[in-house]
Amino acid sequence: MNIDDILNQIDKNARPDDDAFDLLLVSHSGSRNAFCESFTKEVAQRYLDNFLKFDKADCAINSLSAWAPLETFSEFSWAIYRAFDEGEYLHLGQLAGTNEELYTKPMLRKALNTVPLKSDS
Repeated sequence: MNIDDILNQIDKNARPDDDAFDLLLVSHSGSRNAFCESFTKEVAQRYLDNFLKFDKADCAINSLSAWAPLETFSEFSWAIYRAFDEGEYLHLGQLAGTNEELYTKPMLRKALNTVPLKSDS
């Protein structure tokens, strides 16, 4: 099981089941928090590198947040979640189709550049 397996489930079912995350966690050999940080970082980077479209990346992060409750997210994982969340809706006075450029991408870049990953074993 790897991240591509989860992304393929998203293509087929719109949301991977919890077992997919459980299997990936086992193969990751780390804590749940370290896994979430690794997963959110990978999804964010793939999205910024244009290997994932917004909808698929956003679904992956939302699916992760259903598997690992938001209140357990590290500061880094929470920053990635918020970046995708801000891209889900129009803000007051915003033009349609500008969410990603105005909110998601800058917030992801900031998170990836300023929030250190903490490994907790």
